[in-house]
Amino acid sequence: MSIKSRFELFTTRIRPTAEHIDEANRQTNYMIKQLKSVVAENERFTLEKVLQAGSNAKHTSLRRTDENVFDADLGAYYSGEGATRERLSTLLTFTRDRLREIYPNKSARDFEVLKSAVRVKFQGGIKLNVDVAPIIRNDSLGIENGGWIPRSDEWRLTSVTCHNEFVRSRTARSKQRPGPVKFNRLVRLVKWWNNRQDDFAQPSYFCDLITAAALEESSVTDEWQSSLRNIFTFLRKHQFLKPIVFSDYYDANKIKLPADQVIVMDSVNPKNNITRNWTEAIRQGYLERVQVAYDAMMDARSWELEGDEEAAVDAWCEMFGEEFRTLSEEEE
Repeated sequence: MSIKSRFELFTTRIRPTAEHIDEANRQTNYMIKQLKSVVAENERFTLEKVLQAGSNAKHTSLRRTDENVFDADLGAYYSGEGATRERLSTLLTFTRDRLREIYPNKSARDFEVLKSAVRVKFQGGIKLNVDVAPIIRNDSLGIENGGWIPRSDEWRLTSVTCHNEFVRSRTARSKQRPGPVKFNRLVRLVKWWNNRQDDFAQPSYFCDLITAAALEESSVTDEWQSSLRNIFTFLRKHQFLKPIVFSDYYDANKIKLPADQVIVMDSVNPKNNITRNWTEAIRQGYLERVQVAYDAMMDARSWELEGDEEAAVDAWCEMFGEEFRTLSEEEE
C-alpha cells in the first residue's frame, strides 16, 4: 500500500466521525435556540446572534483521542448599548448562569468559566465540550461581526466570521490547485502533530497561523508529504525570529508590533500577539520538536524513494504516532 494512499486514508480518518458531528450539531442547535430564549426572558442583556466558531466551523477539527478533546465553539453576540463596562464584565458569569438554566439537571461541575468562554461538558454517550464565548458587538475594527470578548484579564477584540474566513479563503484557494491537498485538511495534520508535543503543544489557532505563513507564497503542493515538508522547512528556516503577520484585515506594514520575544499576530486583531507569553526556552523547545518531525519526514522520504514503504510508515509514525499506521490501513 503506497504512502500516498495511506495519507488519503489518514487525513480522512483523523476527522471527527459523522456521529460526533451530528451530536455536536444537535447539541449546539438546541443550545443556540434555548440560549436566545433564556436571555430574552432575563432581559438583563440583549443577545443579537449566536455564530458557529472554532475548528468545527473552519473544518479543521480532529477526532476525539487522548490528546484531542472533541469540542464545539459558539460566539454569542450581545449588544453593549446602554450598559457600563462594569456590567458588561459580568457577561461570562451571566452566560454560565443562563446555560445552567438550559440544563437544570446537569452538575455544576459541568459548567466551567474559562478566560474567554463558558464550557459546558457533556459526559454521557459521545463526550463533548461546547465552549460559548460571549462577545460584545463592536464595529471599531471595521470588520464583519467584530466585538469584544470581556475576558477577566483583558478585553480583546475579535470576529468569529473573520477567523472562519481566514481558513475558508485559503482552503478555497487550495482547491484550485491539482491534487488532494486542501488547506484545512493540512491544518488538521499540523494540529494532530502539535497536540502530541506535550508541554510545547500550542492552541489550535496557532496551527492555523503557522500553516498559513508557511504556505503564503507557495500554497499547497499536489501531495501531502511535500506539503508537510514545506511547512516544517519554513519553520526550521524562520525559527520564529521574525514577526508572522497577515494583511487579511489590516495593513501588516502599518501596525505597531509588540516588543515580545516571539511575534505571531492574530490575523483579525492587530494588537493581539498569540505568542506573547513565549520565552526563549519555549521557542527553542518548540523548534527542537519541529526538527525531530522534519528529520522523521526526511527519513520517510528516503525510505519511500527506495521502495521500502514499511520503513517509511515507521518514520511517519515517529511524527504522527502509531495512529498513522492503524488509521491508514485499508479495511478488510
